[in-house]
Amino acid sequence: MKTLVYFQPSSKNDNFEGARMRKTIKGALEVVDSKYTSNLYDDYDVAHFMSPDDENKLNIALERGVPVVVSALFGEDDPTTKFLIHKSKDGKRTNTLKSKALRVLNKANLVLVPTESAKEFLIENGVSKPIEVCLPGINLSRFNFSREDEKELFYRYFREDKNKKIVLAMGEYSFNMEGIHSLINVAIKRPDVGFYYIGCEALSSSVGKAKKIIKNSPKNMHFINILPDDIYRSLLLNADVFMLPGYSVAGIISVEEAMVAKCQLIVRKSAMFPDFLKNEKTAYVAEFSETLTSLCLDYLDEKIKPTTEEAYRKISLYNLENFGKQLLSLYESVIASNNK
Repeated sequence: MKTLVYFQPSSKNDNFEGARMRKTIKGALEVVDSKYTSNLYDDYDVAHFMSPDDENKLNIALERGVPVVVSALFGEDDPTTKFLIHKSKDGKRTNTLKSKALRVLNKANLVLVPTESAKEFLIENGVSKPIEVCLPGINLSRFNFSREDEKELFYRYFREDKNKKIVLAMGEYSFNMEGIHSLINVAIKRPDVGFYYIGCEALSSSVGKAKKIIKNSPKNMHFINILPDDIYRSLLLNADVFMLPGYSVAGIISVEEAMVAKCQLIVRKSAMFPDFLKNEKTAYVAEFSETLTSLCLDYLDEKIKPTTEEAYRKISLYNLENFGKQLLSLYESVIASNNK
C-alpha cells in the first residue's frame, strides 16, 4: 500500500501546524514501514489531505478512483489547515465550518478528527461522511530534555535571560485579538518573566485594535511570527507555561507538542474540544480572562500544582508507532470499502 500525503503550504507557513502535521503523518508511516508519496500524479492507493484549500487536488484523486482521507480540526491556528470560522457578535461567540470545508469533508471517503466531541461537532454541522477519531502521535525523541544544545538555541536566538521564567502563548493576529489581555495582564504584573506570543499571520497585516494592543504592551511581552522548527522546539523546551488565551478553537498539534515538552497548559475553555484536556489533571482550563490571568500568576508563584507529568503520561501513549498502525488500519478499511 502506498499513500499520498499531500499538503503544500506557502513558504511562510513551512514550519507551522499544517507542515508539522504532514511531518507527523509521514514519520508514522515510516515507523510502520509503509510507503508514501507527496506527488499528486504518482501511483498511490489512498490519498490523505489536511487542508480545505486542497479541494482541486482532492478532486484529482477522486477522479482517479482513489479513496480520500481528510484530517480536520488538527491545525486551527494555521490559516492553511483551518476548517473553522470564529465569529463574535453581541457577546456571543460561535465556531462554524467554512463553506468550502464542509464541501471538502463531504467529498472525502473518510474524515479523521482528534476527539469524540470534534466528531460530534462535524456531524452537527452537516458532515455526512464516515468520521473516525485518530489523534496524531508525537515523536517523543524530538523533545529530548537532556540535549542542552537544543535548549540553548532559544536563548541565543532571542538573547533572553536564562534566569527568567518563560510563558509561551499561541493565537492569531486578528482585528482586536480577543482574549489577549488575559496574557498581557500577567506580563504587566510579572516583569521578571518573559512572554512570547506566536501567531501565523504577519505582524504587518495586523489591523484595527491589534496594532494598538501590540504597541502598548509591556517590554517583556514579545509578539512574533512563525519560527524555524528547531527554534520553536527549543522555546517549548524552555517554556514554563503554554497558554491559549484566545476564544477560537486552537490547533491540537501545538497542544500535543507542549504536553510532550512538559509545559504547564493554561487554556481558555472554548479553545479546545472539551474531551481532550481535563481541568486540574492535564491542564488548567478556565472560561474567563480574569481566571486565566489568575491561574498563570498562581502557577508562576508556585501556588498551584503542575499537571505536566499527567499530561506527559497521556500524550506519550500517542507515539508514532501507535499512530502509524492506526492510520494503516483506517487506510486499509477505506480502500476495501472503495473496492466494493
